[in-house]
Amino acid sequence: MTTTTASGIPADAFADPFTRRLLHHRGSTTAQLEQWLGCRLRLRVVDQRLTPLSPPGDPLAAAEACLVRRTELLTGNGLVVSRNLVIGQLPQQQELVEVVTALTVPLGRAVAERGIAQRRTALGVSLGAWREPLGNEVPAVRRRYLLRLATAAPLYVVELFNPAVVPPRQGALWAVAA
Repeated sequence: MTTTTASGIPADAFADPFTRRLLHHRGSTTAQLEQWLGCRLRLRVVDQRLTPLSPPGDPLAAAEACLVRRTELLTGNGLVVSRNLVIGQLPQQQELVEVVTALTVPLGRAVAERGIAQRRTALGVSLGAWREPLGNEVPAVRRRYLLRLATAAPLYVVELFNPAVVPPRQGALWAVAA
């Protein structure tokens, strides 16, 4: 299975086996990262707000609110593993609202723990800029997808991965002849 999008980078173009496996995976990113790192990741909510779906004063404005949520997944010692953006209509079901706005439980884990049906539709893989603690920016793998939880409207998700954990190097792997 190859994930190719308009961004032009197929998942198989990455040299690192874990990077490829993560990009092909359609389930919980959190679970994949935890398995790879051998530790439970914690959530840090960087920003979370509700914004109107339409401009103020629009007589045709819908009553629904749009969630804009920026989070980070961290190891116990504070290493930021991923930076995530979730945008979408706030679900109507209270259980789903609790899952997508949780302040302490990563979205993937919350969905799994509650047994909520989910479906992910890949939108693209590309390179983004990972800002390091001293302010330098280095290339990092970025993945975008739509996440559908139960019967709620889809959420737009962007994940940017720490290049020390999910290497962004592209190119063919060379097999050593025995």
